[in-house]
Amino acid sequence: MKRSVALAVVVVCSVLAGIGIADAATTTYISNVSVSPEQPVPGERFTLRTTIQNSQSSDGSFRITDVYVRPKGSTSDVARVENLGSLPPGSNVVVPLTASFDTPGTRELRVHVVGRNPGGELVQLQYPVVVAVRQGGPQVGLSVGDAVVGTENTVQVTAANGEDAAVRNVRVSLGGSDVRVKNATRVLATLEPGTSRVFNFAVTPETEAAELEARLQYTSESGTTRTVRDTAAIDAEPLRESVQLETTVGSGAQPAVTVDVSNLGNAPLEDPVVELSREGTVLVRRPAADVAPDETRSVRLNVSEAESGPLNVRVTYRTGGQSGEATSKVAYAANPGRVELTGIDYEMEDGRLHLSGSTSNVGLGDVESVVVRVVETESVTPARPNPEYFVGSIPASDFASFDLYADVAPGTETVPIEVTYLANGRERTVRTDVDVSDLNAEPTDESGGGLPSMPLLVGGLVAVLLVLGVGGYAYLRR
Repeated sequence: MKRSVALAVVVVCSVLAGIGIADAATTTYISNVSVSPEQPVPGERFTLRTTIQNSQSSDGSFRITDVYVRPKGSTSDVARVENLGSLPPGSNVVVPLTASFDTPGTRELRVHVVGRNPGGELVQLQYPVVVAVRQGGPQVGLSVGDAVVGTENTVQVTAANGEDAAVRNVRVSLGGSDVRVKNATRVLATLEPGTSRVFNFAVTPETEAAELEARLQYTSESGTTRTVRDTAAIDAEPLRESVQLETTVGSGAQPAVTVDVSNLGNAPLEDPVVELSREGTVLVRRPAADVAPDETRSVRLNVSEAESGPLNVRVTYRTGGQSGEATSKVAYAANPGRVELTGIDYEMEDGRLHLSGSTSNVGLGDVESVVVRVVETESVTPARPNPEYFVGSIPASDFASFDLYADVAPGTETVPIEVTYLANGRERTVRTDVDVSDLNAEPTDESGGGLPSMPLLVGGLVAVLLVLGVGGYAYLRR
């Protein structure tokens, strides 16, 4: 009876000292268990390094069959390794076991070593260890705003160091399920105590219920590498696409066209391009800045060569990860510089036809390089000194005079005159046929000229004969 009590006391003392004894012949014991890191954070894996010692006085090798860790009073393993082999007398082995806890708090654990001594008897050893899991060290947080499926959104990740010491090798990363993250990792050399850094990530949810996970990895002052996490759900709206166009034509010779692009949807219009075309030919195209939801952007397009008439308006863009376009039409009214011949007069001068008049600019823009010339035909030949006349430039709503000469054949009805000029850098030609048919009319005597009537002719002859008779009589009498 006394011996049993004494043995019980030895066993209890041995457990408290970290030595489990099966009988008096057992010489194997757990000499130490260390925890690294000493105070892990939630979710961080820590290592229990168990040192098993077989004393020099042992009769033989100790065969280790199991090493495991359990909470005090529990039958559930936190970590376990098996069949580690034999431990000769006078030697030791360090067995690492890793584990983690998701919540902070103090855990009372027991390290169990099971094996057989040289005689084959089963030996069980225990060692108590306390692990403190604390919510300390730098933390990471997620801030998720409104999002649209297929649309790039901004998510903020904050890394904050509330500890008294700086941490180094800071690595912030963002990932998740059903999302695309652009440039998903950021790196800092150090994060000083009492400071925080905010990182913006471009995130595109692919479904209406996507998940995000932010991770902060760092090296503590003691050299331990740790990782903390934060998760958040993205409640993304389905894409709603709606674009409205309103077009305004300005005033002037070649008025500009202003297109107002209104985004009535819930995703930005990215890389919009506005173009004007006619009959499949693009007249002008211009890119514009992105248009946010519920905003309008005005795009001015300068038109240089379009004639009056309908124009097609088209805006292409990307929204919600897909391509789109909006179209409309606009009536375009152009009034560039335009030359007409006015006040044309003509007369025969030394056997040549002299034409004069004005080249009038009836448009709203200047014209340049104005030249007036007589066009040669079968009955009309340009003549010197001015077969053609260089006018030069004519401002809007102004005119300049010209003089031309031509040789015309009898019976010529019209004389063609051609004007060439530049308007907005584009050459234009105008032809005018001058009616000169009145040059072919017979001359008339408004005072009764022409052949005399018969009675007057007879009277005249009588008078002539009378004069001749009187003259002859006088001559004979002499």
